Amino acid sequence: MVLEKSIDGSLLEQAHDLIVDVLEQGDAAVDATLGNGHDTLFLARCVGRAGKVFGFDVQQAAVGNTRKRLDDAGVDSDCYALFCESHVDMALHITTKVKAVMFNLGYLPGGDKKIITQAHSTVAALSAAIGSLSCGGILTVMCYPGHDGGADEADLVTNFVDELNKEHWTVARYSRAEARASTPYLWTILDVSQKKRPTPE
Repeated sequence: MVLEKSIDGSLLEQAHDLIVDVLEQGDAAVDATLGNGHDTLFLARCVGRAGKVFGFDVQQAAVGNTRKRLDDAGVDSDCYALFCESHVDMALHITTKVKAVMFNLGYLPGGDKKIITQAHSTVAALSAAIGSLSCGGILTVMCYPGHDGGADEADLVTNFVDELNKEHWTVARYSRAEARASTPYLWTILDVSQKKRPTPE
């Protein structure tokens, strides 16, 4: 069962609020689409100096913008690792379970709008992200069906989510009140497998 929720505020802030409830100091987290580093910095502040944030983007400009944002905020370079690579390859670089993974699809704000996340690689990356989550972990996906290619990508993400085992994952779709077909929306996927396991006698 997918929970449908309508909110009046920011969808990204909603994602952050849900992640704050899950991430703790010392955890590992992933920003699968760096953009300009806003989510990366948020995750870095959540996990603290004892934690680690892994970030991925195919555009060097995004990696550079993110690194500058982290450096300007005083985040220790040992607390993050940024890769100018597709999020599909995250499993090649992450050797530990992570507690949160964020996807913010579409194009780089302020960059070339013709360079966008691609539907099939996004779904492959979501599968990799699901495999990397620890018990109780959370995955968030911001979809933007309004730009060229965005609707097809959003549809494939929906298909991916629909096929998840709902006994293992709690899935919710957040949208703005009075949203149209082209309005962005947020998927959240929470691992509840731990809650389903019997308590040892």
